[in-house]
Amino acid sequence: MLSIFRNPAVAGHQETHVPGGEIVRDLVFGANDGLVSALAIVSGVHGAQLTSRIITYAGMAEIVGGFISMGLGAYLSVKSAKEYIRGERRREEYEVKHYPERERREVHDIYEAKGFEPPILDAIVDHVCADDERWVNIMMQEELNLVAEGSLSPGKSAIATGGAFAVAATIPVLPFVFTGNVHSAFLWSIALTVSALFLVGASKTIVTGFKWWRSGLEAMGIGGLAALASYLIIGWAASL
Repeated sequence: MLSIFRNPAVAGHQETHVPGGEIVRDLVFGANDGLVSALAIVSGVHGAQLTSRIITYAGMAEIVGGFISMGLGAYLSVKSAKEYIRGERRREEYEVKHYPERERREVHDIYEAKGFEPPILDAIVDHVCADDERWVNIMMQEELNLVAEGSLSPGKSAIATGGAFAVAATIPVLPFVFTGNVHSAFLWSIALTVSALFLVGASKTIVTGFKWWRSGLEAMGIGGLAALASYLIIGWAASL
């Protein structure tokens, strides 16, 4: 998970230029997982030929459990990333203080690899190394390819991921709440979820830049396979 906190401006110069990109990513991730998980549960329980009420209860349990697990997972993931970045920064601060010549050489090599030559190269190195905080910031970005620790928020990530999961997971369950006809509710559940999966998949292109229709179809395919597998496995188990 740490790789997602790498600086896109450094990693191949692939900038998304989307404000709040981390939150968008969390929302899309949570919503996609909520749709797939809830549809899989609903499909599996339906495969066991149970009533709408039982399917609804199973879906509600998935919503609550997923909200907690996804939220906590996102919180711990981002918190771990912040701790990792903080540790790397302390290491860089120590090296700048105790091994300045070696670190200065690394700055020189970084900008030389970017195509700078003396005297401009020497001026850049002097400027970077004239201030320890700037020096460490440059090493964090250019050598380690890590974003600033302060840009990461475990709480916001947890709320976005868990909340998006809970909201999206209600979509496959809603038809069973409003009708007692299990077969009709199941068809509506599939239709609504597949449509939502396409929209969520397409929305990922806000931060990825890929083709929206391809991303939407990919999300639909993944969700459909998960639901089909659950339907067949639980239906088979119920027939034994």
